[in-house]
Amino acid sequence: MRTRLAALLFFFLPAIAFAAGARAVEMENKPLPPVPALDGDWNSWATAHLPLRDQAVRANVALTEALFGHAPAYGFGYPKVIEGEEGWLYFGDDVTEACRQKHPIAETITALRRLAERVEAAGKRFVLTVAPDKTTISPQWLPARFPGHDCLRARKQEFWTALEKADLPGYVDLRAPLERLQRTTGQPAYWRTDSHWTDRAAATYAAELAHALDPGLAAKTGLVFTGRAPREGDLGILLGAPREETIDRYRLDRTGAPRYEPKTVLIGDSFTRNSMPWLTPYFANLSYQRNDGPVTWHDAETVIVEIVERHLVGGSSPMLGLD
Repeated sequence: MRTRLAALLFFFLPAIAFAAGARAVEMENKPLPPVPALDGDWNSWATAHLPLRDQAVRANVALTEALFGHAPAYGFGYPKVIEGEEGWLYFGDDVTEACRQKHPIAETITALRRLAERVEAAGKRFVLTVAPDKTTISPQWLPARFPGHDCLRARKQEFWTALEKADLPGYVDLRAPLERLQRTTGQPAYWRTDSHWTDRAAATYAAELAHALDPGLAAKTGLVFTGRAPREGDLGILLGAPREETIDRYRLDRTGAPRYEPKTVLIGDSFTRNSMPWLTPYFANLSYQRNDGPVTWHDAETVIVEIVERHLVGGSSPMLGLD
C-alpha cells in the first residue's frame, strides 16, 4: 500500500502542484528552455519545466549532505558544486574538465599558438589571457578530499607549466596578479558562493590588459569603494540551494584618463562579461563577443581573447577548433 501511494505521489504530485499554481523556476544558472521542435529534446524540456523540481533538488541536496557530507554527484560521478570549508563553494566543472579531458594539454597549447599566428597574419594585434579557476587562485577552503582531487591537481600543474614554457605570442598572465592581489589586500580574489572573481579582481584583469596594450593607460585611474551589498552566487543556485553573501562593491574612476584608441574586439566568456564595467572605460572603441559561438575580427585592429582555465585544461573551448 505504501509503495503504491509513493508511486502515485511521484507521478501525480507535479500535476497536482501545477493545477494549484506551482510553476517551474530557472535552475542550473540558465533560463528555462523554450518549447522544442517536434523532433527536438522533449525529455530535457519536460524535466526543466517540472513543477516543484527546485524543491526536489533542494531536498536531495540536503539529504545527501546530511548522509554523506557533500553535495550530490551527477554525470561521471563528479559533483556539480564542491562544498568547502566556511561556506565556500567551488565549480565542479573544474574537476570534470581536468579528469575527463577532450584533448591533451599539448594539443591545447598548439591550438592557442595557431590562433595567435592566424590573427597576427591578418595584420591584427593579438592579446591572449587565461581566467584562472577559483580552485587555482583560492583553493585554501577546498575539502581535503573530493572526487577527482588528484587528477585536478595534476592537470592544473601540467597546464600552468606548459603555458609558462610555451611563451605564446601576446600572452598576458593573470594568475600572478590575482595571487598578489590576495596577498596585499588579505581578501580573496573570488566570491565565496560564486565561480567568478570579485570586483577588485575584475578591475585587476582590466588593468593588466590595459597595461599590456599601453602602460600610459594607468594614468588618472582609481578604484572607488561604493559600499557593501548582499549577493546570491551562481554556485548556490547551481547546487539547488541558493546561498547569499555580503560583498564589497567598487567602481572604476577614469575621469579625464586616456583611452586605447584602436578598434578592439574582446572575445571572452562569463569572466569577461562580468568584468565589462571595469574594461570598457579603458577603450575608445570596444566590442565584446562570446568565445563559445561564431566570432569575427576582420574589421578590428586589436583582438583580445580570454578563455577560462578549465576549458583549456579540458581542451573543450570552441575557440581552439580541435573538434
